[in-house]
Amino acid sequence: MDKYRDEEIYEEEEQYENEMVEEEKKIKNERALNIINKIVEIYKKVWEYCKTTYKEIGRKKTLGYRVEKIIDELNKGLIGKKDIIRLCVLGVLSKENILLIGPPGTAKSEISRRLTKIFKEESYFEYLILKSTKSEELFGPVDKEGKRNVAGFVPTKKVVFLDEIFNAESDLLNSLLAILNEKQYHYEGKRRNVPLISLIGSSNTIPFENLDLLPVYDRFLIKLQVKYVNEKQLNDLIDVKKASVKVTNELKLTDEELEKIQSNSEKVKIPENIKKTIKEIKEEYNNIFKESEEESLSDRKLVRAVRLLKVSAHINGRKEMDYPDLSILKHCLWNNPGNLETIDRMISDIIKRNKSRKED
Repeated sequence: MDKYRDEEIYEEEEQYENEMVEEEKKIKNERALNIINKIVEIYKKVWEYCKTTYKEIGRKKTLGYRVEKIIDELNKGLIGKKDIIRLCVLGVLSKENILLIGPPGTAKSEISRRLTKIFKEESYFEYLILKSTKSEELFGPVDKEGKRNVAGFVPTKKVVFLDEIFNAESDLLNSLLAILNEKQYHYEGKRRNVPLISLIGSSNTIPFENLDLLPVYDRFLIKLQVKYVNEKQLNDLIDVKKASVKVTNELKLTDEELEKIQSNSEKVKIPENIKKTIKEIKEEYNNIFKESEEESLSDRKLVRAVRLLKVSAHINGRKEMDYPDLSILKHCLWNNPGNLETIDRMISDIIKRNKSRKED
């Protein structure tokens, strides 16, 4: 009996040991599996991080990213001016002239000064125009031999800000007209190209009563009303702190990059639906203002406006012009600020109508 009992005990012990071995194997397998799963999860997170990082690095290299970061920096310490700055940056990158209209103390001068920080080579001239302002104050003094020293004056600068530009007398206006229109300056009997990228003018009033000023006024493609902050923005204005605007070198643009923007923008296509919308806007504009002496849409202005819209599309990474670009036209088509609301509503209605047709 003892012999059989011993064998039975031995078998139980052996079975128990086998079960323990199997349990240990199971535990080891589960641990190994957990470790493998954790490693897989770690690799997944690393992969997602790498994808996000590489995507972010790629995005940082895009023109749209750089421009948006430049706008954010230029907007520091200003309240309610981001849309104005955005349109000014677009105007400068399109090499167009910009007119800021509004009362004193609305940051027109500050906005203009900041625009030169877009470029690695800052080249800026600023002057307050008075009725008594003479040509040499803008274009440089004339020596005894009749030669003008233009170094450091308007003909040698890339970004120019002329405050209260419509105070200028007729001889000054004629010189400015050639620079605004042709990017040329006439002196010493010759026409000379100037490096001007954009001339920003400002005024408290619109010069409709002075016919001599209208040709200069018309050379500003982008016209922006700069207003005081509204009631909702008042707390932000009260709390605003002085900001140091520093656009980093990696964001700033070179002359070569600016020229590349121009050439690449020319490649932006205009789909048929967008062409149709532009035609409708022009026809409706002419119909609304057919009796008006203040409003007119010349072929020259329309061509320049379309180029501006192409730059907008290119900056936003589009190879074709789209409806969001067309909304910029409201800042190009008005002459009398009293008509801005009518033009804005007209453009918005036509865009909305054509957009719905496309979706249908």
